[in-house]
Amino acid sequence: MSSTHRQGHLSGLVLLGILSISASQGAEGPYTSAEECAKCHSSIYKYWSESTHAKAVQSELFPTTLDRALALSKDQTRTKRECVGCHSPTTLVTGDFELQEAVSRQGVTCDFCHTVKDVELERDWSPFVADPGPVKRGPFAYIKPFKGHDAEYSALHRASPLLCAGCHEFKNGNGLLVLSTYSEWKLSQYSGRGISCQDCHMALVPGTKVKEGLEQDDSSVRVVNLHRLAGGTSVGQLNRGLDLRFESVSATGTSASVRIIVSNSGAGHRIPGGLPTKSLVLVVSAVDPSGVAGRAQERVYRRELRNAKGSTLKDLAEIFLSAKSVGEDTRLKPSETRTERFTVPLTQGSRAVVARLEYRDASAPGTPPKVSTITEARWELKNR
Repeated sequence: MSSTHRQGHLSGLVLLGILSISASQGAEGPYTSAEECAKCHSSIYKYWSESTHAKAVQSELFPTTLDRALALSKDQTRTKRECVGCHSPTTLVTGDFELQEAVSRQGVTCDFCHTVKDVELERDWSPFVADPGPVKRGPFAYIKPFKGHDAEYSALHRASPLLCAGCHEFKNGNGLLVLSTYSEWKLSQYSGRGISCQDCHMALVPGTKVKEGLEQDDSSVRVVNLHRLAGGTSVGQLNRGLDLRFESVSATGTSASVRIIVSNSGAGHRIPGGLPTKSLVLVVSAVDPSGVAGRAQERVYRRELRNAKGSTLKDLAEIFLSAKSVGEDTRLKPSETRTERFTVPLTQGSRAVVARLEYRDASAPGTPPKVSTITEARWELKNR
């Protein structure tokens, strides 16, 4: 998927470029498969294969959502290009929007990202200035050519959120930002401090870029970027970005007045980020000695998108195609701290008040939301 820069149809010039690239790179097309990269970069490949990037096409949700979007769309060519072009961005160069080639089904694959030369968000066809070929770009300024391919330092890969914004910022045909992660980052202090997406989602970890025994570009380099690319679906990533604690609890015979502090302490965008079908929920209840919870109260943090009639949209396909305005947006801004107040009912057996942050993903239509517990805090009630 894409923003307003992807509103045109495939021009003759782009088509000629694709044909010339394909001809020069051979019958298999301009991109190398991830399995080929794994022959030398095995540890990086392992982490990437566990990522949502690797599963961007193969996930259960993508084909069903794409089919529904095409059924609802008035311009199926554009809709397919926008959806497939982000879940399998090699297709923006190859034109394989039917996903017939094996490399197209590898999602956001190695060779695409590492041959992007620049990102221009206002380009008509695609924001990515793609340059598939023997030169692979990466974040290390002291890199030397590797025997398997040429290598080039890229500031874009080192610390530019533009590389991510090409897909994680999407403006639909109504001119509404359905995905606004990049814009949120630009408005945050993280942008001013030069903290990029890569710093949080691709942290440096111990490791080598190529297998032991193969020629190294620099034997002193013993760190790599973690290609697992953990995001909102990762409980660990959410836990690192959020703080939860009690400020005070004042209990009477039948209720407790509760003040809870919730902070977005570690994300450079609003939480939850990404799809509007995902929400963060603060659940508060009293529990008895056996851990059984009483009636729960909730505070929901989410972004609602509405259609032209003002109705809140819940179906992903409808969100991307029909969203016209933003309704309520209660998500936590970067570095924002909120004090939430509750009056919690107590029973004779209540022994503690428990606060829990949950991540709820309601992206799959017709099924209950997937619920993950991020973190929990407990306040013991004395003299009861």
